[in-house]
Amino acid sequence: MGDFSIERFEQSGRENGTRYWDAHDFMNSLGYDSWPTFQQVITKAMGSCAKLGLDPTESFIRDSYFENDKEITTYRLSRFACFLVSIHADSRKEEVAKAKALLAGIAARLIEERIQEQDLGRIEARDDLKLAERILSGTAQDAGLESNQFGIFKNAGFRGMYNMPLSSLMHRKGVPNGKVLYDFMGLEEMAGNLFRVTQTAARIKNQGIMGLPALAQTAERVGKEVRHMMIKNSGTPPESLPIADDIHGVKRRLKSAERAMKQMDGNKRSKKLSE
Repeated sequence: MGDFSIERFEQSGRENGTRYWDAHDFMNSLGYDSWPTFQQVITKAMGSCAKLGLDPTESFIRDSYFENDKEITTYRLSRFACFLVSIHADSRKEEVAKAKALLAGIAARLIEERIQEQDLGRIEARDDLKLAERILSGTAQDAGLESNQFGIFKNAGFRGMYNMPLSSLMHRKGVPNGKVLYDFMGLEEMAGNLFRVTQTAARIKNQGIMGLPALAQTAERVGKEVRHMMIKNSGTPPESLPIADDIHGVKRRLKSAERAMKQMDGNKRSKKLSE
């Protein structure tokens, strides 16, 4: 793998009341040589921070300095910010792959709970799915669906994608009563449902579909199409995909990691975690 190491990472940390890492230095350690490209990675990481309910400006602090009479704009990154950046960076780079594994390992050791690579992807996909369902609901209502009919319409989409109604699917997957199935989906299954929901809304709108019977038929048909596509690509029907940890618990783990890292670097130089 590349030459990223915890030893060099810790040595590159700076002190200003709290410990931080210069974004340009971190960029180089991850094998990037283009600031505009790396800035896009930072923007994605800041977005993930916000979706966790955390203030990005506390972990990504704008900074600047002069070099050869030219002002350089950068960020002071907290340890947690470095962790988020590594997750969003290009894993094809050996340095990134190693940084991602090592920084996730630090987070897991601090909170004594596992941090998985897909955690942030699941959180972001879940937020996208919430928005997509609101759009689908509005589109269906514009097409004549009444509020007391939405359950029938939604169930038709699940029946098409899973070959069974939602209640049977919840039982098969072992999702506890009163919980939301989407919150227990892995990234692959969540992405499939996001595609199903967005394409159902698009078809209703583009084809001028009206009324409950036609709307339910459309939702089921799109669900079947997504089902066939997923089976073709992976060989696994969506109802056989395993459930994942409750996404609310995933958010709590990541927030706990942020607090633990902040405490670790808050008032004194952190200990090296290379041993």
